[in-house]
Amino acid sequence: MDDSAERFLELIHQLEEIAHATTPEQAHAQFDETTLQVFWKRWPAVSGWAGSLWRMLSQELSVPAQPHRDHELDEVGESG
Repeated sequence: MDDSAERFLELIHQLEEIAHATTPEQAHAQFDETTLQVFWKRWPAVSGWAGSLWRMLSQELSVPAQPHRDHELDEVGESG
């Protein structure tokens, strides 16, 4: 796994931990003004990127699996 993928997984885990430990109301009341403003400013771009990735994966995973069609790789029993 490359470094970007590892960092991305770690960020997802960290965000999940925060989301499970803190309600949006608590975050709004407890996070400092700078944190809230950075979130407000940057979330639309991050959310748009994540939404696009999610839609691509959802579309890809919604298609049923297809059987392998390379006849040279098909196993054939012994004749005779």
